[in-house]
Amino acid sequence: MTRALKALYFALGVACVAYYFVLWHASRLGLSMSLMWPALGAVFIACGILCDSPRVPRWGHLAWRTALCVAAAALLALEGLVISGMSSTAPPDMDYLIVLGARVDPDGPSPALTRRLNAVMGCIDDHPDAVVIASGGQGADEPMSEAQCIKEQLIQRGVDGDRIVLEDRSASTTQNIRFSMALMDDPADRTGIVTNNYHVWRATAIAKKVGMSNVYGIAAEYTGHTRFHYMVREAVCIVVDFLRGNL
Repeated sequence: MTRALKALYFALGVACVAYYFVLWHASRLGLSMSLMWPALGAVFIACGILCDSPRVPRWGHLAWRTALCVAAAALLALEGLVISGMSSTAPPDMDYLIVLGARVDPDGPSPALTRRLNAVMGCIDDHPDAVVIASGGQGADEPMSEAQCIKEQLIQRGVDGDRIVLEDRSASTTQNIRFSMALMDDPADRTGIVTNNYHVWRATAIAKKVGMSNVYGIAAEYTGHTRFHYMVREAVCIVVDFLRGNL
């Protein structure tokens, strides 16, 4: 039993470190919070080294195994929330469509933002009277604000620019929601929030927390080998936002 557990720890550790290098290669410089994977890998490898060490008292083995089990259970519960929003859609005739920003590259919208734009275009005919709020500020390495990029891209795709309102000050999901709500006539208006599928649950939960009483998620498809990272990262972000009082 101990030998099998030791092998499992080492396998998980190596897998976490290997996944980090996959993410690093995929994004050239690594994704946000991607360092959690080598850190987690180091924890698993340390557990593998120590799992049969006579220097660790029995209560020590029990403590770290209990901690790992509790952490795994909490992660599974949080991932259940993330997954619950990944296929969300909104009923027709929203009053507002809030498009949450994502990184803008020098040559245009990032893949994540492109998917959000595709999601808007896929449902905009169902909401002919909806005001579109393009939400997102400008990062230090971005050529323009995310909101401006969203507006320009939607106009290029045939959306009337007069129905697009800019919210270009936000630097986080909470600010996206708060600043966008300030542009609405009434927080009770029917509102769809467009974002990548792994992000929908947290975005809509924050919206309900700040006072939007009639809010729906609109999930933009996000696939590929980085999606697992973003799903796990979302679990961490849910905990952080809860501790900050945003959820």
